Amino acid sequence: MTKVSILNLIPKFKDESQRAAIKRAVDLAKFADDHDFSRYWLAEHHNSPAVLGAATDLMIGHVLNHTKRITVGAGGVMLPNHTPFQVVERYATLDILHPGRVDIGIGRAPGTDMETARLIYRNIYRSEDFKKAIQEMQLYMSDEAWDLEVAPHPGAGSKIPITILGSSETSAHIAADLGLPYSFAGHFAPNTIGYALSIYRNEFKPSKYLEKPYVILGTSVNIAKNKDQAEALKKHAQNISLQFLRKERKEFMKLDPDNEPELTSMEKFVLRTSKGLSIEGDIDEAAKTWKLIKEEYKPDEVIGASYIPETDVLIDNYKYFEDIILNG
Repeated sequence: MTKVSILNLIPKFKDESQRAAIKRAVDLAKFADDHDFSRYWLAEHHNSPAVLGAATDLMIGHVLNHTKRITVGAGGVMLPNHTPFQVVERYATLDILHPGRVDIGIGRAPGTDMETARLIYRNIYRSEDFKKAIQEMQLYMSDEAWDLEVAPHPGAGSKIPITILGSSETSAHIAADLGLPYSFAGHFAPNTIGYALSIYRNEFKPSKYLEKPYVILGTSVNIAKNKDQAEALKKHAQNISLQFLRKERKEFMKLDPDNEPELTSMEKFVLRTSKGLSIEGDIDEAAKTWKLIKEEYKPDEVIGASYIPETDVLIDNYKYFEDIILNG
């Protein structure tokens, strides 16, 4: 059976407080904790008033404090912004406080614009350097770390699971070579999913961490009970995509049918041709889409991201998503 999970960027919408946005993220985590979701990931982003995941480990700790069983982790830690030593210290501390419920997704991108990156970058990783940094983290979390002259405490012996994140073939090669799970951002890079997953599966080397390939596939999720509600969610999702496309540094806008943004011809073309992987529509439409995705990509786990401002609508969306994935 394919597992189902949630990716949350902690979106903030116009005319709501930051506290309200964080509360929505916690309420969603509580829902996931009470259902059959496997993990709840929070993503690191910087310099965006619309996304509140900058201090990712602090937010993970907050969510862990409000849940009981679900795995909570980073989807992901943007490693250029941190040293491997620091990441291990911080996530091992979370693991001490919440044993067995923490994992780490690691990405090679900065998670921000280049102006901000210049302020927070510690390293620019080429693929080989990135692989070495992952191996450094693995060493710090191994039992052998107790014998190192300099070791993270906490951290040594923690053995926190690591997943490689990516949206290109480069990350697929790295995940395969290291024998680690691979999470592909299909909602961002739909055109290279098949190619990247084939690389990962064909080149996978069994390791002490993982015997066979394990694929987590990222997708947008916008599901409603009926077609009218589904169309409203689709329109809202398009407006969110438009804000990303325009690189607007402002809070996300809620859907306003009487004040829809004007799209240029180029924006209409880009939105139509570069739409990420998405499970959307009414329940029947979404179930048919999932069947096609499942047949084509055969993921071991699907992790869904959504930018819905109303908590009740957001949770209903994930209820339908859970049922479709687990029973479809």
